[in-house]
Amino acid sequence: MTEQSTEPQVPRIPAYLLDPRPVVLIGTLAWTIALLAMMLMDEVDMRAVILCAVGVGVGAVGTLVYALQRRAVLRGSAGAQGGLDFDRI
Repeated sequence: MTEQSTEPQVPRIPAYLLDPRPVVLIGTLAWTIALLAMMLMDEVDMRAVILCAVGVGVGAVGTLVYALQRRAVLRGSAGAQGGLDFDRI
C-alpha cells in the first residue's frame, strides 16, 4: 500500500525568471540615460545629476558583486552564495 501525498506539488520557477542580470542591466542603463539627459540640460539641479551618478555607480557595483559571486559559485568555492547557478545543467 502506497501513501499518496496530500500536498500539491509546486512547479519549478523557470530559469529566465530567476536571472537578475536583465533587471540590473536595464536599471543601470536607465540611470545612465537619466544622467546623460541631466548633463545635456541647460539649467539643472546638481543634486539630480549626483543622484543619477550614484544610481549608475550602485548598478555597476551590484553587477560586479553579482559577477564575482557567480564566478565563485561556478568555481565551486565553499564560501560562495548559493542559488546563482540557476542555468547550470
